[in-house]
Amino acid sequence: MTEEILPLEIRSLEVVLSQRQILDDISLTLKKGDLMWLRGRNGAGKSTLMRALVGLLTYRGEVFIKGEPPYTLKAKSKFIYVPDEALLYDDLSLSEHARFSSMSYFQGDAEAKILGLLEQFQLTPYLGEYPTAHSRGMRQKLSLSLALGLDLPLYILDEPYNALDVQAQETLSEILAAKIKSGASILVTAHQEGITRSLLERIPHARQADLEDGKLLERITSKKAGKALLDKPSDKSPDKSPDKSLDTSL
Repeated sequence: MTEEILPLEIRSLEVVLSQRQILDDISLTLKKGDLMWLRGRNGAGKSTLMRALVGLLTYRGEVFIKGEPPYTLKAKSKFIYVPDEALLYDDLSLSEHARFSSMSYFQGDAEAKILGLLEQFQLTPYLGEYPTAHSRGMRQKLSLSLALGLDLPLYILDEPYNALDVQAQETLSEILAAKIKSGASILVTAHQEGITRSLLERIPHARQADLEDGKLLERITSKKAGKALLDKPSDKSPDKSPDKSLDTSL
């Protein structure tokens, strides 16, 4: 039987910035249909981890996206990264963004899917307008629609719920649940406590982990309670205890 090529595999990743260790011995795997929600205080390293995974920061260790290093063309065709600040073209309208994204990934049906997501986010009346005329929340909705309208194995979303109103947050959770149901894998950061219930109601097997002191600690999720219980690490020292690393077996 052929071994599954994982959408995302991280082995002993470390990031040092300005001589300070930001991430230490991070290991994580995402299987097909996994959603991993990363939490952590400001400055914990969530965005740093995201940028390292997609090849925007130098790191030690190994990262594989569908079996390939993230900086290779093969890997780049298998994932999309949405940063916490929307990166859009000022001279393209919303509808032109949809067409451009579809063409860039050679997915002819993506344009219609993106337009459908824009409709879910109630942006259809603004298709002929440019992002510069829109609020941060509207730009965020466009950025997410451009990414989630594509058919890819892996989505890496950094604080996608930021700047979204409550209704848009619920819409995003529904879209993510549909992506997971289709077999996609998602790595997402979010700090809003209310997102816990929203995600668990739709994705009961969603995984959660905290970044603390450069380490990744996975949580045990409880759908019934609608919240997570921390899987406490061992009292042993970090260099001797495997409990300080993330056990990603399912």
